[in-house]
Amino acid sequence: MCERKRKQKDRKGDEWAAMRCSISSLFFHLCTIHLVQLADSSVTPNSFTKWANQLGRQLRDTFAEATKSRQIIENYGVIAEAETFDPRTELKKIKTTIERYLDERAKMAWDAKISLQARPLSNYSDEEVNDPDSKQFVRYMNAKTESDATSVHSDSRTSAMTAVNSTREFDFQSNANFYGIQTSRKASAVHIPTPVYDRKLDVLQKIEWSDIDQHYRSNQEKVKDLSFQMFCSESGFMRFFPAAPWVWESKGEELDLFDCRSTEWYISGATMSKNMIIMLDLSGSMLGQRFEIAKQTIEAIMDTLSDNDYFNIMPFSKTAEFLDDCSTENTLIQATIRNKKYLRAKLNNVASEGKAEYEKGLSKAFQTLMNVSIFGSFVTLTLSHAFARQIYRT
Repeated sequence: MCERKRKQKDRKGDEWAAMRCSISSLFFHLCTIHLVQLADSSVTPNSFTKWANQLGRQLRDTFAEATKSRQIIENYGVIAEAETFDPRTELKKIKTTIERYLDERAKMAWDAKISLQARPLSNYSDEEVNDPDSKQFVRYMNAKTESDATSVHSDSRTSAMTAVNSTREFDFQSNANFYGIQTSRKASAVHIPTPVYDRKLDVLQKIEWSDIDQHYRSNQEKVKDLSFQMFCSESGFMRFFPAAPWVWESKGEELDLFDCRSTEWYISGATMSKNMIIMLDLSGSMLGQRFEIAKQTIEAIMDTLSDNDYFNIMPFSKTAEFLDDCSTENTLIQATIRNKKYLRAKLNNVASEGKAEYEKGLSKAFQTLMNVSIFGSFVTLTLSHAFARQIYRT
């Protein structure tokens, strides 16, 4: 072992010595060319060309020796091959592949939409869909219980809950297309947020209406590497295929804070991109608790913005300036997670003082929105309601 380490150390020393020799050789060549220039009094353009060619050859040989580039080409020439290609042609191929990929998945989403629009919404009563003995009793595969078991009120909403046994359960298996996680193609799973009552008539009707598992299976068979197919309703429930065990925030306490309506993909799909300026009144009347409530309101508004939106925060009192001071043109910034965190941090450094001059704030807000391609909206957080109404009226 010691002998091997000594040999490795000697080999590294030889390589370093060779590198130093190469550098010394390069320095010698440069000095030689400089001395030739001083000795030769008749300097012509051809002389410069000759020196440049000589320097180029020496540099090429020196760096080839130092980097072992020729040796690398010889060693890997058997298993690798250099290929010359046209970048424009390759970019066109990549562009075509990505377009085909996106068009294929867009068509699947469109077909799912058409399939849902063609399905009628049931017109059953609350008693029928919640009566286990009724033919119209609605069951669904619950993502949290991993079966279609449920609980219903026996008589009224104030009575005790009665458990209804399951008739189907998921058979989860490891799926290589989903990086080895457990999935089931038996049925799609339905997730209902904690604040939403899972036996509400409106929710049950839409859960039954959104059951297009056959369409989901067909898509999965056509495209083997297709990811989860998800549908989020404005009622709050989410249906996804293939089913997978639900991931709890806290499994022991069964804490579930997820709501598909708060996800970025749902907000982006349900709303159009928008430009927004949030005006914050920094007058002395906004001190204390009022100012904290205003900041929390701003954070709640920012949570509804997606990457497709553009916004900025403009505190105003005697003056009106945007929190984002990186742009000299007072433009809006993209509502990315990074930008929202940046403005949140800047918001903590502002303090209320002076008198709110709405004329300056509104003038700057409208001027900024008029300079963007799509006219947006602004939100004003203030305390002086009567004065604000007077300003907006004028």
